[in-house]
Amino acid sequence: MTTRNSSYDNVDGWGHPAFEVLDDYTMAVLLAGVTPPLADPMHVLLADNQNLPIYQVVGLDANKKLVKAVFGSVQAIGVMSRSAVSGAGNTTVKGNVYYSGCFNIDEKSVLVWDASYDTETKKAQAFIGAPTPCQIVARRRLAPTS
Repeated sequence: MTTRNSSYDNVDGWGHPAFEVLDDYTMAVLLAGVTPPLADPMHVLLADNQNLPIYQVVGLDANKKLVKAVFGSVQAIGVMSRSAVSGAGNTTVKGNVYYSGCFNIDEKSVLVWDASYDTETKKAQAFIGAPTPCQIVARRRLAPTS
């Protein structure tokens, strides 16, 4: 069997291709691996007066509406796949949320975090305990093996 060398930017830690492209950003910087797989986004109603940018880490408020995740108070449940803005009394604007995937949290990461996630450890633990159907792993990309 022939060994083919690949650049770090084109493979994940297990040698799987990681050079797919989203409409807005290269997945090689967004994702850190292929398990769990990136799933199609689900649609969740935004809370009132929200301005959530693409790749914002989000959670649900007490009314089960979408807001940015805040360490210690709003559990992270997903990542915005598109930006979304809602007004007062919102009953129609929904956000598209990735609820499954292995997201990159290293210095090249494009994820948008609330300031309360001020350490890599907090980011890595952000999705632990998230309700079903959330299947998100947040970690650094693995170094290539030789």
